[in-house]
Amino acid sequence: MDKRTLISLLIVLILFTILQVYVFKPSTPPAEGEQVQDSLTKNVPDTISTPVAIPATIAKWDSLASHPDSIKTLTLENENITVKFSSLGASISSLSLKKYLWADKPVPVDLVPEQGRLAGISLLGLNVNQNKDLKPLNWYYAQLDSSIVFWLGDEANPLVKKVYSLDDKYGILMDVVVSSSYPVYGIEYDYSDGIADTEKIKSNLKDTDYKLLLFYENSLQKYSLSKVRKKQPQGQISAFKWAALRTKYFTIAINETGNPLTSNYFARVSPTTGNPAIVLNSYDRSPSQNWEQHFLIYAGPADYNLLKSYKDTKMELIPERGPGWLRWLSNPIAWLLQFLHSFIPNYGIVIIIFSILLKIILQPLTNKSTKANLKMQSIQPQVQELQKKYKNDPQRMQKELSKLYKEAGANPFSGCFPLLLQMPIFIALYNVLRYTMDMRNARFFGWLNDLSEPDPYWILPLIMAGFMVLQSLMSQPSKETLTKMDEQQRAMQKSTKMMTWLMPIIMFFIFKSLPSGLVLYYTVFNILSVIQMYYMKKNMKKKELSK
Repeated sequence: MDKRTLISLLIVLILFTILQVYVFKPSTPPAEGEQVQDSLTKNVPDTISTPVAIPATIAKWDSLASHPDSIKTLTLENENITVKFSSLGASISSLSLKKYLWADKPVPVDLVPEQGRLAGISLLGLNVNQNKDLKPLNWYYAQLDSSIVFWLGDEANPLVKKVYSLDDKYGILMDVVVSSSYPVYGIEYDYSDGIADTEKIKSNLKDTDYKLLLFYENSLQKYSLSKVRKKQPQGQISAFKWAALRTKYFTIAINETGNPLTSNYFARVSPTTGNPAIVLNSYDRSPSQNWEQHFLIYAGPADYNLLKSYKDTKMELIPERGPGWLRWLSNPIAWLLQFLHSFIPNYGIVIIIFSILLKIILQPLTNKSTKANLKMQSIQPQVQELQKKYKNDPQRMQKELSKLYKEAGANPFSGCFPLLLQMPIFIALYNVLRYTMDMRNARFFGWLNDLSEPDPYWILPLIMAGFMVLQSLMSQPSKETLTKMDEQQRAMQKSTKMMTWLMPIIMFFIFKSLPSGLVLYYTVFNILSVIQMYYMKKNMKKKELSK
């Protein structure tokens, strides 16, 4: 790889980082406005000065306080998921995925943290003193053929009722109905225990892989785990669609169906797992005795095709496919890899075949670029001659050089074009190989047990760096060309020679922390480029000798 190409690669990587951080960063949510509730502490602002009496029916609820012996666990399941519910708070206590196991033990992945509970509710009063936390109460229940009903109060006329049922995928339908004898200002939904870890992952990677996502007002908001920890985002929202807690491969998404009433969110990290967590509520300044909300809780793999099957939800935005401007490329790449994998069981071989296919597709461009680059080396004596001749007339020198390049079919920027074309593919492929569910624990051979993770022994990055050095050496001018150079040009060549060794070292340190599948792709691509350059140089020498 020549100096221009190496520098171009670094420039593109830097530009991509700048674009991600400053240009294509997630849009800032609307102003929080008044704080309806202190994060996860259920404080409702005292925005109305008229006090509301708390009726005696609350005492009836208090009489339902749980006793350990009376807490029951109930189960619903389909072919994909087993969901356990606790009568304590009418909450979800387990989300066990039948088709996905931990990498190092034959235990199904459970998305609820140990001892955790999700989807518990509270009824909001005018202020914090009038809130009614229903999570510590032991609810009455009835298990039907395909659903579970929880209620408080009389079965015929319950004060609060929650009904759970499953769809045929990974969805849990939750209906909440409140018929209160006193004003209720909204319902709070507690997911403060967050989502459980689903595999071993380094803390620095966890900070970027784990995310909180919100979709409202037809706009997606993303918060990495590190941002949630630092900012504890919260605020008022409207036209709410869904909120999602996502690990590297799995997600719990809360999608409100029907007329959206959710108006506030409060995010933080779970104190038990350190993972993203959220509380949602439907607080409204105008109270009502009757409330009704309906949700689809998706608990399963963050799989693009699976989430897209939930029509009109936009939940297909939950899987990580890179920035929005690059999703158009990430999705076809993911489809192609999955298609190849349907015939070839080993993803390492799939990536090698993908590299070869891409090299064939880009062959006309890279062939033309490589030829132009080699021609640039062959016309260096003429270039030097013109530079000496017109050193005091830059405009004339530029004009003559352009004429020479055109006549010789050379291009001083020939090394940049294939690279610039490759970079969007490279970035899209990074997100596909790092986060696509199919890449979870995808083996190649030997020490490469997971192509979505970095090479633990740095063997692939070292091989890649070695072929970069070889490609750079092959791009250097011949001894004959060097003898025709003046001292200044020879000094420049020494600088280029230094870059031959320095740039691969820099690239090694960049690539050693990237997914090994991506390094495999780039290594194979470089090997093919070295082979291509070898035969092109050989053919050019034959043509020169035949003249």
